[in-house]
Amino acid sequence: MKNIFLFAALLCAALNASCLSAQDLNADMTALGNAWKAALERGDATAIATLYAEKVDYVNSQDGSVTTHARTEIEAEMKETLEAQTGTLEFEPGSTATLLPDGKASFKGAFTQTMTDKKTGEKQVFNGYFDHQAAKENGQWKLCLVKVTRK
Repeated sequence: MKNIFLFAALLCAALNASCLSAQDLNADMTALGNAWKAALERGDATAIATLYAEKVDYVNSQDGSVTTHARTEIEAEMKETLEAQTGTLEFEPGSTATLLPDGKASFKGAFTQTMTDKKTGEKQVFNGYFDHQAAKENGQWKLCLVKVTRK
C-alpha cells in the first residue's frame, strides 16, 4: 500500500513539474513574441535580428519549400523595411507553445500586422497564422524556423 501512495505522490509531482514546464515554455515563447512586437513598433531592426538564431529556415506557405537565411540577412531586410515603413503587431489570444522531442519549442498562434508607408501613409494589414520554432542558443530562445500563412 505504501508503494501505491509513493507512486501516486511521484506521479503527481511529475505532472506538476510538467505543467510548470509547459507554463514556463509558454511564458518564454510569449516573451519572445512580445520582444519581436516591441522591436517592430520601435522600428529597431537590430533588436529584431537578435531574436533569431544564426541560421533561420523560412517555410514558404504556398509550396512548403524551405530557404535558409543568416541573422545578418534578416537584419538587413528588416532595416530596409523599417526605413520605409512603421509597423504594429497584435497577437490573438490562444497562442500555444509545445516542447518538441528535439528540444526545440513550437509556438503557434494568430496575429494581425499593420505596416504603414512612411511617405504615403498607406496601410497594409496582414491577418495570419504563425507556426514557428525556437531553439536555445547561448541559453536563450531564438527563432530558428518561421512559417506564416494568411487567414
